[in-house]
Amino acid sequence: MDQDSSLLREALENANLASSVAADEFWEKRLGKNARTKAVRKRYIRDSLRTPVNKNVIFYETMSGARMGDNPLGIFEYLRSHPEHGEFLHVWSIDARGSIPERYKNAPDVVFARRNTRSYTYFLSTAGYVVCNANLPGFFTRRPGQKYLNTWHGIPYKSLGRNTPSAKFGSAAGNGTFAKASHILSPCEFATEKMISAYSMSGVSTATFAEIGYPRIDRTLEPKPGLPNRLRTALGLKSHDRGPAVLYAPTWRSENAKDVIDTDQLLEDLNALEQLDIQLMYRGHHRMDRIIRDASVGDQLGNVIIPPHEISSNDLLTVVDILITDFSSIFFDFLPTGRPIVHYLYDLDGYAGSRGVNLETTELPGSVALDRHELQETVTSIVKDLEQSSETRNLTDEPLQGTRYKAAQTRFCPHEDGFASKRAVEFLLHDQIDGYPTRTTLGNRPTAAFWAGELKAGPRCSDEFLKALLKSAASPFEQTVLIVDRRAPISDDFMKKIKKFGNEISTVSYEAESLALLQKEEEDYKQFASNNYLDFDTVASQVRNNTTLSRIYTREFRRRLDDAQFDRVFLAADLSCDELAIASMAGQRSTASANLWVPLSKELSTRQKAVGLVLPKGSARRKFVARKYRELRSKIGR
Repeated sequence: MDQDSSLLREALENANLASSVAADEFWEKRLGKNARTKAVRKRYIRDSLRTPVNKNVIFYETMSGARMGDNPLGIFEYLRSHPEHGEFLHVWSIDARGSIPERYKNAPDVVFARRNTRSYTYFLSTAGYVVCNANLPGFFTRRPGQKYLNTWHGIPYKSLGRNTPSAKFGSAAGNGTFAKASHILSPCEFATEKMISAYSMSGVSTATFAEIGYPRIDRTLEPKPGLPNRLRTALGLKSHDRGPAVLYAPTWRSENAKDVIDTDQLLEDLNALEQLDIQLMYRGHHRMDRIIRDASVGDQLGNVIIPPHEISSNDLLTVVDILITDFSSIFFDFLPTGRPIVHYLYDLDGYAGSRGVNLETTELPGSVALDRHELQETVTSIVKDLEQSSETRNLTDEPLQGTRYKAAQTRFCPHEDGFASKRAVEFLLHDQIDGYPTRTTLGNRPTAAFWAGELKAGPRCSDEFLKALLKSAASPFEQTVLIVDRRAPISDDFMKKIKKFGNEISTVSYEAESLALLQKEEEDYKQFASNNYLDFDTVASQVRNNTTLSRIYTREFRRRLDDAQFDRVFLAADLSCDELAIASMAGQRSTASANLWVPLSKELSTRQKAVGLVLPKGSARRKFVARKYRELRSKIGR
């Protein structure tokens, strides 16, 4: 970016970059190896406290900074081409391996912030608008005055979050990112429902959903003039009399966080497709590109075209006549075009059982092939249908694949008209919807939060707590929320009962990590943390009457739960002082009542009395034990 840009100079007024060395380090020096490093988290807090929110800055992140793309790119490009919405500094997150696109290097209104550098924490903490299509770092805390739009990155064909077969509580990162969003973009009611369920938003999130379509699909429906022809030339696609352009775009396979791919299966499938009268392209994970190229060179395959990853999938779809995919949500992006879709589900039972899917085969638009022979026959049949179809036929309105395809268009892409980017910008900047469906997740019922923590008091106390949770969920008069450390040892039997309640219990898991403190906060915190087994009232009183502690725990509550409000908070036995202090913030923004915080076990108070007798407050013995306890917790990272 042009370093003399007035937009950039104004945005950096509070960054204290007094020298060229400081400026270079601001952009390039990593504060730590990842977002959990304390130096990164502390820098973010300092920037949040010292620098006001800047309404002229928009921060974008796509897939943890992997690239410029997806829905955030659609919003970015629309804003740059429509100056009537205002003049903004556009800040793009970029990871350590990412390269800055040449066309934006000297743009006066675009800048790139590498993850875990000071520039990243500075702009993320001060941007007036944050736009992300996945999960932001756990330290992100939406400030008053900030708007955070989560666009997500596809309609959930695969199960997500707590709804995946192997999930216990779901995704702690996903829970956090959606709890902190103020605006959520959705293409349809189906997607809204699945996202609310997967990430336990009922009774927690204060965000507004707007079902207005996906900005990235604008690129497919309304491509830039001449783009399809340029792409066909660049990819080496011949005229249609050489056969339709067919794209095979399977999803990436993984099991237990490990990548899994059947290379032989893929190569044999591509070889079978190569025998047909088509022009075949493959778009998959970049790790497979080299394998396919090597197979082509070795004459195991014919000429399979592998489009470079610099070409976005939505641009690529503009030149695709037939799409073949499996469990990838790419077919939802192709659906508005009306062109044929083939779902190649050769491992349907295994994949659905291990990963989970949200649609039955009878709900899928287009054709379904369950083996390689069916795949060849299906594609051959579609090629003939295309040849016989009138050139004047409008496939968008009259798809070749009939009524089920048309019904899927109505269900999954009712708002895709090429103007979703415009609506997304108006939603984010002006809260303007213009008659499109909106939704919030709070509802009219009171909310009962069950603050579980690690549930380390033993099975008897945990069972008592969880039975109360299930009793609350069975009531039609309140929404139940379980706030729980993702490592909490809840039995399989209780987990089955919890899952059976579905959305009646929002399971908000979190990943416990030590608090990030500023130097001026450490003394007060150290003194507070030296107390063990304090009762809730004592903790709440100390936090309420100490400005530093109040700031620390308000910050931590918002980091986890943003503006969540609970009418009743039930406390598990043996919660740490940290958890009790965070829980004490749960009613700060709601009407206090006598039963707002309800301890569910007398065992804890008995233990507290025993501790008080053996380790009197203020005694040297108590201070020694507390110090050793803190040292032990520090060693095990808790």
